[in-house]
Parts: sequence; C-alpha cells; structure tokens
Amino acid sequence: MADRDLLPLLAHYDPDYVAGLLRTLNDAAHADPAIVDEVTARFAVEGESRAATWERLRSQHAGNPGWEGLAGQIDAWCSPFKGVPQDGRRFEAHHVSHVEPGHASTRLLATVPCPPGDKIRTLDLSQVAPEIALMVETRIGAVHPDARPDLDLVELPVTEEDLPALLHLAVSGRPWAGWQPSPSPLGVDGDPGEVTAEDFLASTPFAHAARWTTSLTSYRPRPVVWVVGDTPEDHALAMLCDRLYEHAAWIPTSVLSEVSPFARIVKAAMRTFQQLGRDPENPLLLTSASQPLAWLTALAGDLNKPLASVALCTSDGPLSSVPLPQLQAVPATHLAQYEKTSLITDPVHHRITRRTPVSHEAGSVDLLTPLDLPPAQAVEHLGPDARWCVDVLMAGHALPARAEIPSATLTEKSLGIPDTIARATHGGVSFISANMGFATPADRYARPLLRFPSPDTLFQEIAQARGATVQRSSAGRRAAIAVEMWGSLEALAADLSGPTRDVLNAFLPPSKKRDGDYGQGYAIRGSGYVALEDIQQVLRDDTWDASRDITDRLLAKKALRRGLILNCERCHYEAFYRTELISDTFACEACGHPSALQRGRWYGRDSEPCWYYALDQVVRELLMQNGDVPILAAHQRSRDSGSLLWSPELEVTGDDESIELDLCFIVDGRIVLGEAKSNNTLKSGKGTQESAARLAHAAYLLSADEIILATSTSAWSRGTRDAVVAAVANHGSRGPRPTVTELVNVRTP
Repeated sequence: MADRDLLPLLAHYDPDYVAGLLRTLNDAAHADPAIVDEVTARFAVEGESRAATWERLRSQHAGNPGWEGLAGQIDAWCSPFKGVPQDGRRFEAHHVSHVEPGHASTRLLATVPCPPGDKIRTLDLSQVAPEIALMVETRIGAVHPDARPDLDLVELPVTEEDLPALLHLAVSGRPWAGWQPSPSPLGVDGDPGEVTAEDFLASTPFAHAARWTTSLTSYRPRPVVWVVGDTPEDHALAMLCDRLYEHAAWIPTSVLSEVSPFARIVKAAMRTFQQLGRDPENPLLLTSASQPLAWLTALAGDLNKPLASVALCTSDGPLSSVPLPQLQAVPATHLAQYEKTSLITDPVHHRITRRTPVSHEAGSVDLLTPLDLPPAQAVEHLGPDARWCVDVLMAGHALPARAEIPSATLTEKSLGIPDTIARATHGGVSFISANMGFATPADRYARPLLRFPSPDTLFQEIAQARGATVQRSSAGRRAAIAVEMWGSLEALAADLSGPTRDVLNAFLPPSKKRDGDYGQGYAIRGSGYVALEDIQQVLRDDTWDASRDITDRLLAKKALRRGLILNCERCHYEAFYRTELISDTFACEACGHPSALQRGRWYGRDSEPCWYYALDQVVRELLMQNGDVPILAAHQRSRDSGSLLWSPELEVTGDDESIELDLCFIVDGRIVLGEAKSNNTLKSGKGTQESAARLAHAAYLLSADEIILATSTSAWSRGTRDAVVAAVANHGSRGPRPTVTELVNVRTP
C-alpha cells in the first residue's frame, strides 16, 4: 500500500495506469538473505552447485502479490483506466498492471526500445557507496541486469574525482561546469573516444525513455523539492515530486551527517542551486516522509545561514544587499497545494485546437463528429501498434478525476467491443488511441465521439457508486428555472448583486403589508407590483434610461410581466392582469364576471390605467426563500476560475437518510458542496453537531474536495466551522478528506 503522505501527490499525478512490481526470489533475498539457503536446499538438482542453483532460480517470481489494499487506495484517490468494461466504477486489484524485472513489462507502460546501433550510457557505480549510487541513478536512470544482454550498453568508469560532479548532478540536475565523464576502455565497451557531459546526459536510460516526447510546463511558480530521509517512502516521494514539479532530489540523511565525507559536497550543491536558482518565484522546499519537521527546520536554517543575501554593485552606485531564495522546511502533505505543472507529450502534436460541432443538452456537451487526430511521433519509430493516451480538454468544462465515473458516461454508446475506453482526468476526457474494436491495418486508431457530462450526471454517477441517489430539491428546481431564464449562473448572479437587485427587491413588500401602497410598489394579498415610476425612484434615475433598460431586459427574460391592476365590477376583487388577458373587457379571477375596461376599474385618481409589472412567481419564491444566497456563494467561490459546472440544490439519499445541499458545483475539477444561509447558524432539530454530521456524510457520498459554509451575515456563529471540521474527521473516508472553508457577506456587492 502507498504511504498516506504520497497519496495527495499521487492524485495530483493523475496516472493513466498503475503498475506493481512482481518480486523475484532475488528481490525477496535482499530483505531476507536466508531465502537463498532455503531455496537452493529445496530445489537443487543433483550435481548442481549452490551458486548454480541460485543463478537458475533467482529470477523466478516470489509468489503472486495481492494488490487489494493498493487498489482500494488508488480507487479512492485517483482515476486510472479500469479496463474494457464500460460500466466499471471501481479500480480493483486485477486492474493493476504487472511489471517484471528487466525489459519484459506490459505494453501498457511507457517503455521505449533502443534502436540498433544506438548506445545507452550508464556509470559503473559498483565501487561507489550504495546511497551515493542510488542518488545518482535516481537522476540518470539505471538498466536492470536482465535487460543488459539485449542493449548496446556502454558503462563508464567512475573515479574518486568524479564523485563531486555526480553528487552535484544528483542534487541540482546538472553536473559541475567543465566536468567530463571518464572514457570507457577502448575495445571493451566499444565506445571510442571521449564524450562530453551533454553527450552523456543525452544517452542515459532516462533520456532514452523520454524519446519522441516533450515536456510542457505552465508559467505558474513550481517548487524545487529536496527530500531527505532513508526510507523507501522518501525515495518515492522525491521521484514523484520530480515528475510533478520538474525538479526534486532524494538525499539520504547519512550523506548529510557531520561524519560523512560527502556532506560538504552535497550542501555546497544545494547552496549553489539556491544562489543560481532558476526562478526567484519558485519556492525551495525541504521535506521528508520520515524525518520530523523540527529536524528539517534546523537543517534548513543551517543551509540558509551562509546565503542570506549577496552584495551587488552597480556601475554608478554603492553595494546593495540582495536577498537570496531561502530554503523552507515543510511537511510532505504541504506539497500537494502546488498544482501539477508538467506534462509529457508528443513534441510535434502536443497541443491541437479543433473546432468540432457539439450538442448542448441539459449541461452535457456531446461531440457530433469523430476526433480525427494525427498519430504521435513515436509511431514513426515504434510502428503502428504503438498505443498512447489522448487528453481532450474542453474550455470551461473541467471534470473531477473520479474512478466512479464510468467510461460509458464519457463516450457515445456502442454495440460490442467499444472503439476505446475513457477516463475522467483533471482536465477533461482521456482515451486510449488504439482502436479496441474492429480495425483495419489502415485504420488502427480510435476516433471516438466523446461526451462531457453535465454536473447532475457526474453527481449521479459518483453517488451511485456509493449506494446513494441524488435528485433536485424543490429549492434546486427554482434555482434551475431562474438560471435558465437568465441564460447562465453568471448573468443571474450579476443581477442578484448589482443595481438590478434593488429593482427585484422592490417587488417584495414588507411582511406586515399585505395590501395597498408600500412606498416602492402596490401590494395585493402579499404580492408586490411595481410601476416604472417606482423603479425610477429605486434607481434614482433622472433620465429614465436605466429604469427603462433594466425593465425591458427583465421583460425579455420573462422575469417580469407587464399588466394592469384592476378590480371586478361585480365583486370588487382586485388583481393583476397580464396584458395578453386584457381587451375591451377582462374576466374576474375570483368570480369570472366579465368587466368592461372603463373608469372605476383602476385607481380612481388616474385618468388612464397605469402599467404595472409583476415578478415571475419562481423568481419571487427564490428571493423570499433566500435561494439567492447559494447562487451568489457559488459565483463568488468560482471567481477567477477557468471552469464552473454548477448544479442546483440537490437532495442526496443514502442509508435511508436524505440530506439537502444548498451548494453543489465543480470548480476547476474540484467538487464543492456546502450550506448557504441567510443567518449565521447551522442548527437543525438536533443541533449544530447533527447538521455537521449530515453535511460530512453527504460530502463522503459525493466525494467532495471542499465543504463551504456560506452566509450572508458577517460571520458564522461560534463553533460552527469547528463542528464541521470535527464531523469530517470523525466520518469514515475512503479518500482525501474535504477542506472546510467559510464564505461570509455573500450578498455584499
């Protein structure tokens, strides 16, 4: 099973596949040397020496591993491919690919063969201290002994003089200036002449593995990470950070000890990197999966002392002190706050923009024509059977990376074997390039019709995988209708927080004013009706332009209805009548009696009836029930985001319990749930703790990344956030626990 400190970064890495090493007897013997005697005594052939028996058996598998624990963690934290079945919602043990020692690994993994005549250069580190050898091999790669006979391998000798340059390479990613590898003996390795450091780095195992790819990076600051520690988790953490953030190094604690002959060299390499750092905005971090934070802080202080600042002199001024980047000691969990900034991709077709016809329906986006993409450059070298993964990103529609979302939800339904399988990634939909169904030699590649599901569909799929269901609440239906009327959540939120909000509020008479004039309008049985003159006063509009513009716009959205306030000639029942219901006569809403449109049917002091406006009933209920608070909270939380998938308020049912959620949306691929109140309490019939527990359970059922407590007041009541944090901590969780944040003054423009 993976170390829990690695899981947040593993989710960041968003792997296509997960592989487990099939251990050999030789691997097992490293942990327990007694295995050698046990195996050779049991399986020796008559006349065979102990050494010969072990040589014959050491590459045999040491038993079939069980990946259930690892698969459970991966299922809760990541969303890799789950295999051909389209309805799979769980990543299970049989989905873990097997890695065999040497070069006989599955085709699903990124192994690139070495073309004939192309040399791979490594170092002969057999005479170097094991921890130093592993530091160097972590940077340049290594070749398994079983794969060596099939490769054109050149092993360069390592002398004592090479160690400082190699340690500098392991820590900083580049060797000392002027360093040149020792040449291999001619006639032995077949590598004539000398090679430069650049030639060496271009032909190491890692350089070969990255052939026909390129690394894309963003402009956002990315950390430089040094991981100190002696456990396997420390080494794994360093390699994971190196793939995520482009530069990380593993440093064993023994190398930094005062008695180590390499301590001075390693510390000098770290300080040189600080002084000649790539980008001053990139933080320099020191972390560990095994060492306490206090120990790391002391080490960071020791490394920072000689390099607090440097003195620079300009041509016409005195010396000035310039501060240098300081090394920060952080816990391993801190690393997950940085976004992944690198991507290994095809160097020619690394970013292709396509304008493809799509269909929009209920928040889902379906491609209407197949994706016709060029083959990756690697196909030219590896042949047409090469497989790669294609990531399709759609602006404004970032999906949550969840294993619970099946492939069938992401592609057009097909009969028989599907053309491809797909998974939800942090950026969009990823699919396998190879056509898995019927394909001819001329058409080997998948061209799927992809689907980007609506947030409602995504929540349904995630809930179903955990034995729950979701449906819109009555409040959610009101919110959905209002958003549909305005055209988007952004447009509605703008009118709920700007000058238009004052106009909308004018249609809500005071609770004690059931009938008659209430200053901003005229009330009939608790419903408010507003004339254009009232809107002008609300907006303090001297020109009538703003009043007319807002009124016309709301009329076009059907949020307002124009009509007259009239009373029945027979029963004097007063009501609002829309313009389309009025001609020379009108039928009374109460008794049905037809009345002529003449004097006496409207306000007696007016010579002509005055136009009034009525607010749509759904919008009225939305405002009266404080349904604007969730809409404004979602909009406020999603500011400066690239993608917002908003779902109206949902009712989640699981374990015979229904929980209503005010906030349900996905922002930049993160699932956000929460409560939005017009007051500052979270109390229910059984108190704040009960409400917090129900909220934490809903967050588990929908695998939330974040719980928001939004209020239109200036602060939540004391202990509210602590109650939710405690409920999240006490609730069972298969994956990452959601963070809890507060959002106050939601209605403040």
